[in-house]
Amino acid sequence: MPGHAVSDKPIPPARNPLDMIASAHALQMQMCDAMERIADGLPDEVDRRLCAQVASWLQFDLPLHHHDEEVGLFPLLRRRASPGDGLDKIIERLAAEHSSDSDFASEIAEALDALGQGGRPANPEMLGYMLRGFFERYRRHVHWENQLVMPLARLRLTAEDLAQLQASMNESRRQAS
Repeated sequence: MPGHAVSDKPIPPARNPLDMIASAHALQMQMCDAMERIADGLPDEVDRRLCAQVASWLQFDLPLHHHDEEVGLFPLLRRRASPGDGLDKIIERLAAEHSSDSDFASEIAEALDALGQGGRPANPEMLGYMLRGFFERYRRHVHWENQLVMPLARLRLTAEDLAQLQASMNESRRQAS
């Protein structure tokens, strides 16, 4: 429509960065399920292809998603949230979890990568314990983001914010490739 600023146009659903984050959350839940299957199959019933897929996800997709939230989404939400939202403490905790999850994910990815290439776990009980610790904690993390952060983001972020978030996510992907 002539005379309308670009920011007045809604971002098409397929390009809405909040939908992209929600899709990443759904994929993260699938990866948690895959980790549970791997843990259940240790030490003898290991799906090597699944191990390689999860290792790749932990090494590449998870850090990119955390970056999207910490560099793009969380600062925008902090700027738009009202004091009654109580969002500062929630975001602070989620960002701290991202940091510890990334460290833990690196260790798990290394072990799963070895399994994916035909190796056997040196200590299957420990690997199973690590997998379970990660996926149980990460499921809770995604639940909190879906229940608290995403509804507030959809409520508070403007079309300009969404365009900024999309640009940030696009740049992250450009740099990662």
